[in-house]
Amino acid sequence: MRVLMVTNIYPTEMTPGRGSFVKSQVDSIRREGIQVEIEYVNAIDGRMAFPRSAFRIFRRSFLDEFDLIHAHYGTTGIISRMQWCKPVVVSYLGSDILGNPRSRGYGKTLPSQIVALADRTSSLAMNAVIVKSIELRSKIPKKENVYIIPNGVDFQLFRPMNQRMAKKELGLDPEKKYIVFPSNATWPRKCYPMAEKAVQILKNKGYRVELIPIYGKPQNLVPLYMNAGDAMVMTSLWEGSPNVVKESMACNLPVISVDVGDVSEVIGSCRGCSIVPRRAESVSAALREIIRQPFRTRGREHIRHLEIQKVARRIICIYRQILKHQFGSMRS
Repeated sequence: MRVLMVTNIYPTEMTPGRGSFVKSQVDSIRREGIQVEIEYVNAIDGRMAFPRSAFRIFRRSFLDEFDLIHAHYGTTGIISRMQWCKPVVVSYLGSDILGNPRSRGYGKTLPSQIVALADRTSSLAMNAVIVKSIELRSKIPKKENVYIIPNGVDFQLFRPMNQRMAKKELGLDPEKKYIVFPSNATWPRKCYPMAEKAVQILKNKGYRVELIPIYGKPQNLVPLYMNAGDAMVMTSLWEGSPNVVKESMACNLPVISVDVGDVSEVIGSCRGCSIVPRRAESVSAALREIIRQPFRTRGREHIRHLEIQKVARRIICIYRQILKHQFGSMRS
């Protein structure tokens, strides 16, 4: 089987942390024996990136160089569907369906609402749709061939390590407590000021604690930060199915999060992981309980079903169903 993976988020030398979860999924599918080629739409290069990729995909769809297309993110799904020779699977990731917030963090920008509407509408033309959470599923008008499959976690990469050794390798203070903020601190949707205020409350009470944003770090360093940290905090206004929560749990790092996306479903009853009200004081109180009596969770055991190869096999089953249906229709 030959798959063309179309994505506008993928790690590069300039942005090593961008779309690392897409690369992880590609690698896991390849390990199952599937041939995967990447069509990277680097929108940073300019406005013509999407039209150029659309033309390449259209031209190549007639040359029988691949069996199907798997697009990551709604816009790449649209340009992938501009050809009619090959079936298309699209994975929606969150903001492509939900939109993006205004600069102050509340309410959605008009351009993002237009894009989200276009993505939701185009889902009707896809052979299969993958979403990451029940919330995203509820936004999709398509009533069949829609699958809820969260991104998997590479258990070889994200694994428990000795905290003191992780701090030493990163050059961190062995006596200080560290709270990991695994998102872009400049994006309003991530609500970094709330996490910052929560940690400041702890500092005002005399705790030696520091908030560390780790967005954009090379993927091989992220597990070190998660093992060096005492907790991970998520204060986003909305999410789809944030992989950083699962990755933190795979490292047995306590997770403190507001009720967003599928986080409450993922952490479930895992001791040391909790959902708190969307207030800095509530976040701070939960963090305080963890850093007063530090411990590691059993999150890794809790999310064993999301091991990346298990997820890859579920995705490959979708590929096979689509191709079986397509070839069956052609014979009839």
